[in-house]
Amino acid sequence: MYTLEQLAELVDGQKEGDGSVKISGVLPFEDARPGDITVAATPRYWNNLKATRASAVIAPLALQSASLPLLRTADPMLAFARVISLFHTKPFHTRGISSRAEIGKDCRIAEPVSIHPFVSIGDGVTLGEEVTLHSGVSVGDGCHIGSGTTLHPNVVIYPGVRLGRRVIVHGGSVIGADGFGYVFDGEKQVKIEQTGTVEIQDDVEIGANSCVDRATFGSTVVEKHAKLDNHVHVGHNSRIGENTVVVGCVGISGSVTIGKNCILAGQAGVIDHINIGDGVTVMVKTAVTRDIPSNMTISGQPGRDHRQQLKIQAVIRKLPEMYKDWKQLKSLLTKRS
Repeated sequence: MYTLEQLAELVDGQKEGDGSVKISGVLPFEDARPGDITVAATPRYWNNLKATRASAVIAPLALQSASLPLLRTADPMLAFARVISLFHTKPFHTRGISSRAEIGKDCRIAEPVSIHPFVSIGDGVTLGEEVTLHSGVSVGDGCHIGSGTTLHPNVVIYPGVRLGRRVIVHGGSVIGADGFGYVFDGEKQVKIEQTGTVEIQDDVEIGANSCVDRATFGSTVVEKHAKLDNHVHVGHNSRIGENTVVVGCVGISGSVTIGKNCILAGQAGVIDHINIGDGVTVMVKTAVTRDIPSNMTISGQPGRDHRQQLKIQAVIRKLPEMYKDWKQLKSLLTKRS
């Protein structure tokens, strides 16, 4: 339990109203009860603060209220993320190594760790402190898993993969499967052996049922603080930049380089050997078929500058009317001729 004043100090915010009010949880605006704090990050909530039963509200700096205490901040959603972590982040709980786990030869396993039943660990694996491997996890030979990393049930880590510190990989994801490389010899597809690896840097989170393929040579890299959603595919030899967010059902082909602080929205696709600069936003269902300079927002199929795409879409919406006018003009000219 925290007081509102304590929370304001922890998130570098400003309290308005009774700073001694006690907060024991975080819930959505409509569901919050006395003792909870909620967030009003958008205008739809600002003029309706009396509708919540929360004891306090996280709000923008400009918002003022006489009806209930506020935690005012320049970025309400960032403050919300930090506050909710105070109540819901679970400390590491050591279970040791289950007798029903299979551990290979020459492994270096730090203490403490939590290795659940039916985990399979290959030979020569290194595990840092406070690593958690849930049931059904498979870790191949020669892998390195940094301290504080959590692998949820049925994650598969192929041989030779490196995971940094505090990495989270959700259930069913596969890291280090072969990249998709084949050459047609005129009769059949000949496989190109994938001899590289995957490097997942510190504080990366990978959603459920996602795949990051190993490189043909060298490494496929996901840089620190990047976040991959569920059902994301990262092809061989690609590099995902620091702090980049890749939303669900995005497909990234091989040898793609994506810069820092980018956003790839749902169902976007990137063809092979593309370079995307820093700070780029790729909107929903965009097909990226050419290099994209830094700080652009692109949309469409093929992807182009979003403002240009909006103009094109505006013209497309008028095509039925334009076609009707064209037919009338053609008919008139035919009659005159």
